[in-house]
Amino acid sequence: MTEESIVQAGRDGDVLVRLHGISKHYGKVVAVEPLDLEIRRGDFLAILGPSGCGKTTLLRTIGGFIAPTTGRVEIAGTDVTRWGPEKRPTNMVFQGYGLFPHMNVRQNIAYGLRIAKFPKAELAGRVERAISLVHLEDLADRSPDALSGGQQQRVALARALVMEPEVLLLDEPLAALDLQLRKTMQEELRRIHSEIGGTFVFVTHDQGEALGLANRIAVMQEGRIVQDGGPEDIYSRPATRFVANFIGDANILVGRRESGRIQLEAGSSFGDEGQDGAVLVVLRPEALSIQGGGAATDLSLSGRVVDRVYLGSLVKYKVVLGDDQIITVHGAVEEDQEQIGLEAEVNVTWSASQYRVLDE
Repeated sequence: MTEESIVQAGRDGDVLVRLHGISKHYGKVVAVEPLDLEIRRGDFLAILGPSGCGKTTLLRTIGGFIAPTTGRVEIAGTDVTRWGPEKRPTNMVFQGYGLFPHMNVRQNIAYGLRIAKFPKAELAGRVERAISLVHLEDLADRSPDALSGGQQQRVALARALVMEPEVLLLDEPLAALDLQLRKTMQEELRRIHSEIGGTFVFVTHDQGEALGLANRIAVMQEGRIVQDGGPEDIYSRPATRFVANFIGDANILVGRRESGRIQLEAGSSFGDEGQDGAVLVVLRPEALSIQGGGAATDLSLSGRVVDRVYLGSLVKYKVVLGDDQIITVHGAVEEDQEQIGLEAEVNVTWSASQYRVLDE
């Protein structure tokens, strides 16, 4: 099957990329455990995890830069496992950009098309469309060393997009940028994805970046995908303690469920159906409310404020509970009361829809 027939076949179904039993070993070191993954056409998928979890290895396996130890890669139903990157309908944007210093912006973007021997008219049209897509019209004749980091990143994106890949692969593309530039480029990536309707797969260790960009997140830990879902699902309903800790801030309380009731070591007891045994209760800081004094209820815990920081849009409290665990509470500024200062005795409350129970 040719690359053109792959493109057509991909339009016939929702799933564009399928990984079947993919693993990668380097001698005795296992970078990726056997896993399956489906990527739908139009997805903006983030592969998220800490350094060394196997996420970049997985991305490069999709792109054909790394041969898997086991399993196969399918694009639009065709097995491309043995195809090199130059034959796959994918393109990758690397963290280092890799721009040619002796070429200007327009020449850098046109490079892949020239290698592929595109007709001059089509090449010129594609290059100008790509330049417009990344808003570099006024910089097209500059050399890379005359560009800012964000502008160089846009050139690298345009050079990949000009080839019109079925799948755009991005390997920590914003890691080298400062915070403000990262935010700007996140907005640009969302805009570009929306405009072209492509399929993007990007690797990151930044959970905020993943939540802000992706419509799907695959969280990796030690070579395995431990949870795959939408950003809200991953954040609000983490499947494991690792995911709860890695995605945003989380308070994790130890407890035990018996006969449909959970008793927390920190003191609270409330109804929750499920298997008897040790459990972990996940509470996000923004899901908690803080009140001065009063008696504790089922869905509340008594504690003492040991730190209070005003952050403009919220007040961040650290509260030590009865079992000496310290939890974080994000309180609304307008609800902050003067008596909730350091050493204040407080109740921390939550609603029945704002906690997640994990069986240990």
